Amino acid sequence: MDVFESTRPHIGIVAGTADGASLCYRSLCYEAVRTGRPAQPEITMHTFPLEWYLSLIERDDWAGVAALMSRSAGKLVQAGAELIICPNNTLHRAFDHVVSAVPWLHIAEAVTAEIRRMRLRRVGLLGTAAVMEGRIYHSRLSQAGIEVVLPEEHERSRLHHIIGTELIRGQYTSPSRSYVQEMIESLAARGTEAVILGCTELPLLLADEQSALPLLDSTRLLATAALQHCAPTVTSRSALAKRVSAPHVSLSQ
Repeated sequence: MDVFESTRPHIGIVAGTADGASLCYRSLCYEAVRTGRPAQPEITMHTFPLEWYLSLIERDDWAGVAALMSRSAGKLVQAGAELIICPNNTLHRAFDHVVSAVPWLHIAEAVTAEIRRMRLRRVGLLGTAAVMEGRIYHSRLSQAGIEVVLPEEHERSRLHHIIGTELIRGQYTSPSRSYVQEMIESLAARGTEAVILGCTELPLLLADEQSALPLLDSTRLLATAALQHCAPTVTSRSALAKRVSAPHVSLSQ
């Protein structure tokens, strides 16, 4: 057998923003080492220009977003990916319409699994308007009996602006960091036990030690879940990929 013929798990990343995709890639590599896994995964990443996604989102064309994600998935499958993840929270609004020949993990399911493991009952949620106010997280958390606490409307509006004009452009400023810290302090005062960082760039703006509440980093939790999913033998993973017809894998199975 060729020494370079891989029997390692092959994870595909459908990328959105540059920093978010990079953090996801690094998290897969570092988490594999941190958790003592015998083999780091093989990783392939694909992205279309971010402006394509932003233009579709601005027009509220989520079918178009799903079509782009599906095309990315197709390229990743051609490269050999057996499992696909997308670290961009907002793009998950189109998740149910994505077409893929191999399984996907939903980012909110990875976060929900961690919240249940921690036995939390009341969590805050930060992200874009689509994340904070849509069904990406709310439906899964509600089914798990977990209460979601949102920032006030004016805080959500400003955070959405910060994400769209600064964070996705790689700009991480002290005023924006202070504002997010104040939002978390306000959530803590309302009895929130932890906060979901439902935007891939938020962990790059705010570190754990800078927060009044524990932070649930959706990107790192997604990476960990992908590694856990790939833990079975190659034979088992191949069989699973053949069985799954929809782009969703339940972490509760």
